Amino acid sequence: MTLTETEIKEIRRILRREPTPEELAMFEAQWSEHCSYKSSRRLLRLLPTSGRGVLVGPGRDAPAVEVFPGVAVVFKVESHNHPSAVDPYNGAATGVGGVVRDVLSLGARPVALLSMLYLGDPRDSRARWLARGIVRGASDYGNGIGVPTVAGDAWFDGSFNAQPLVNVACVGLLRVEELVSGRPSPGDLIVVAGNPTGREGLLGSSFASKPLGEEGGEETGAVPPANPSMERALIDAVLELTRTRLVKYVKDVGGGGLATAVVETASDFGLGAELRLESLHTKGELSPLEMLVSETQERMMLVVDQRRLEEVVGVLGRHAVPASVVGSFDESGRLRAYYRGRLVADVPARELARRGEVWRPSRPPAEFARAIKPLNHLPEVSVRDALRAILSSPNVASKRWIYEQSVHEAGSGIVVGPGRGDAAVLRLGAGDGRGIAVKGDANPRYTSIDPFRGAANSVAECYRNLVAVGSSPVAFVDEPNAGNPEDPEQFWYFEMMVKGIAWMADGLGVPVVGGKVSLYNVDHRGRQVKPTATIVGVGAVEDVGRVATIDFKSEGSAVLVIGTTLPELGGTEYLARVFGLESGEVPVPRPAEELRNSSYIARLIREGVALSVHDVSLGGLAAAVAEMAVLGRIGVEVDVERIPQRGCTRADELLFSETQARYVVEVPAERVGEALRIAQQLGAVVTVVGRTTAAGVVSVRSGERVLLEESLEELRELYEGALPKLLV
Repeated sequence: MTLTETEIKEIRRILRREPTPEELAMFEAQWSEHCSYKSSRRLLRLLPTSGRGVLVGPGRDAPAVEVFPGVAVVFKVESHNHPSAVDPYNGAATGVGGVVRDVLSLGARPVALLSMLYLGDPRDSRARWLARGIVRGASDYGNGIGVPTVAGDAWFDGSFNAQPLVNVACVGLLRVEELVSGRPSPGDLIVVAGNPTGREGLLGSSFASKPLGEEGGEETGAVPPANPSMERALIDAVLELTRTRLVKYVKDVGGGGLATAVVETASDFGLGAELRLESLHTKGELSPLEMLVSETQERMMLVVDQRRLEEVVGVLGRHAVPASVVGSFDESGRLRAYYRGRLVADVPARELARRGEVWRPSRPPAEFARAIKPLNHLPEVSVRDALRAILSSPNVASKRWIYEQSVHEAGSGIVVGPGRGDAAVLRLGAGDGRGIAVKGDANPRYTSIDPFRGAANSVAECYRNLVAVGSSPVAFVDEPNAGNPEDPEQFWYFEMMVKGIAWMADGLGVPVVGGKVSLYNVDHRGRQVKPTATIVGVGAVEDVGRVATIDFKSEGSAVLVIGTTLPELGGTEYLARVFGLESGEVPVPRPAEELRNSSYIARLIREGVALSVHDVSLGGLAAAVAEMAVLGRIGVEVDVERIPQRGCTRADELLFSETQARYVVEVPAERVGEALRIAQQLGAVVTVVGRTTAAGVVSVRSGERVLLEESLEELRELYEGALPKLLV
């Protein structure tokens, strides 16, 4: 059990007696880290959660923001790390299913999925098996429900060999007036709709709130199987019920099972509830304990006025969704569960729903100070060899092998799909010229070296990616993944990541409206995997006809660099791939420069000056320019002496530094003067560093000296072929 002796004593105090087995299981599920946030809640209050357009903030299954007058986006990020470590296919698939139902609970139609996957070294056989299963499980589930995966992130590192991080997100759209905003009242019925309840996933929430055993083999029973066909039927049925206002409230039956869904709702609205468990539709004979805490997937709790029950049952039947009335809400403030006339649980709803905060001490580990020491005396290496190593890195190389497993249906409204832009862009609807941009980002190396800077830079990169396609960032959700909160040195990483997210989001003026926390991400020896701050952002696109993509568009264009490059090689892909080092000072986060340079990019895109845009991040300026050339199949020549810089004394600093707040922009030759005038007006540092060519090569010079002249075709083979070679 994950309950501590102190918590068991507290349960006895609350009940004034010994708990029944059913009550103990309910407390174990609800007081787990996964459901209660007992270790993280005090820190999460640091996040800026309010702002213009925020309709629903933290507290519901998913948040909602108004992106245009009357138009809302509901989006959520979720982790399924532990389940995916023991059953990669079903673990990833059910993670997608759960996050879709979170978005559905507010009445939004799911329109897009994102997968942020932090996987092991593909040269390791088990890590490779996990990666294949995770990618296939997430993709198959999205395909099965007809929702495409349009964006995300992927990272490969030996730290994740046995414990990958599987963060998934869903985005939904609806009219503001369609948001499910009703309140349960005494007498309202509790209807469970969806799959019959079985023994799958029993106490999965507490399983996710402790370290895995060696290779997780004994935990496979905690991972329920996925059923996308039922999920698709649920989506259609629930949308009809919410659009016609036949239900007052909707909640996913996820972590913690039926007991958690009911008690959280009762507690939120100052109510109690009575359950008649024998009424629950099940796969076979189950005990009351199993009915209460089973985490069978594809189930939702509907709150229904008794007078509308017949209509609700009719809608569910028409969509072939099984359902049962299992109880009702009342004014008692207690959750009472009966089974065939026997009272099996009687607990105060508020005290079960909300475990008190646990104060966790934190302190930086000794390796933190060692890792951030300045880098000195790096040997100079061939620019050609370095660029080839970076472009063929699975962290930088094309993720086509991953996203092509998702079916992008005709008519899905995708304007910019995966691999084409720094973020995906979706049209609001047929005939509507507006849209939204979505992206997910993280950098596990940064956050493992310096969790504050690393998390802040993850927020900044997500912000830049949204800006780079022509959107105005509206809101973020976050997913800090860390180790054992009972270990002060591991909990310190979580604390600093949250503080870094809060600081940067506040500096950018973009709220963090919701998210998820994942702890106990450690291997069987108790070692923390690389702590990772996943950020998912949504932006508003005024005109989907004027979005920017990464690929160079024409020969003879000017190539501009926006922002000043500093000698910031610490924590970079260059340092890791060329020297095998993961150390040094992580690039400094710069919110003021992010804001200034993003305003410049937004204006270039809005006024049609920019032909293509790419933010500078992993791999530095050289990787960004090479990607633009490879994707556009157009050559480019760059002179490093023209790159705006401060303090750089070597070519590798100019080419591979990951200094933040920078972009590369392609501009028609005849509009360069206009682009430079706009930069002067806005105070942005902008320089023409080169041009696109018909030569079919990527050429890098320092004045008259050639540093690199590489065939575009060879770079394309490296970039597009690296991942399949490692994983297929």
